[in-house]
Amino acid sequence: MFKKETGSSDKPRDRKLGDEWRDWDGGSDLREKDINENLTTFFILATAIFASSVALFSLGWYMVKPRIDQFHPLVSTLIQWSVIGFAVLFFMCVVIESIAVLKFRKSFLPYKLKEKFLFSLLPKAVWLGKKFGISRDRVGNSFIKMHNFITRISTNKLNPDRLLILLPRCLKKETRTQILNRLNGNVYKIHTVGGGEEARKAIRQYDPSFILAFACERDLMSGLKDVAEKIPVIAIPNKRPEGPCKNTHILIEELEEVLEFIIDDKKK
Repeated sequence: MFKKETGSSDKPRDRKLGDEWRDWDGGSDLREKDINENLTTFFILATAIFASSVALFSLGWYMVKPRIDQFHPLVSTLIQWSVIGFAVLFFMCVVIESIAVLKFRKSFLPYKLKEKFLFSLLPKAVWLGKKFGISRDRVGNSFIKMHNFITRISTNKLNPDRLLILLPRCLKKETRTQILNRLNGNVYKIHTVGGGEEARKAIRQYDPSFILAFACERDLMSGLKDVAEKIPVIAIPNKRPEGPCKNTHILIEELEEVLEFIIDDKKK
């Protein structure tokens, strides 16, 4: 995310608008201009990562167990049953949480714990997705939808007076006007940002209790990692018909849907 300038101090500079798109190939793949990846993509990749981790751990244990047995059989038994107990407890938590989320739209695990778990899987999911020809932006799009889903079922008693809406500087003029007209008369704070540092300044300035952010997948993933554990965030990826950082737009329907969620949550 940060790069050093030649001859400058060691202090990293903030990412500028468009820096993260230097690897863009010109948009030969139309899917990269209008990404709409299902959240199951990230779920499948995360499941594969977890299963691979379990398999690797089991293989490692199989290889070192004879040596531990030589040291003391009781130590080997204690380690083995401790690991089995932890695995069973973890599996039960996953099953109970899955049932609660899918059937009742409720969650019993702490929000911060879920955030840490999701972000621990993200870099691995991006790596694995690349192996199967899934770009990091498509993986990021799926991750963002999974994150939004978790945020929605984990937040309550939202205060619209402290909602901060972050808009990207690259938005098409017509889209920006449409958004501002839609939000006119509301108490929501609206701020346009061109990079991570500007977003952080806005957050410090307004001290929001909830954030709605529009940007590309790369900016959103970076921003979520910075603040999502402290402040609930719903992130909406933009559309890039002309490529990154140029006349991007968002679907007003997605904005309407989030605003409806906030209003409904306030009524609870």
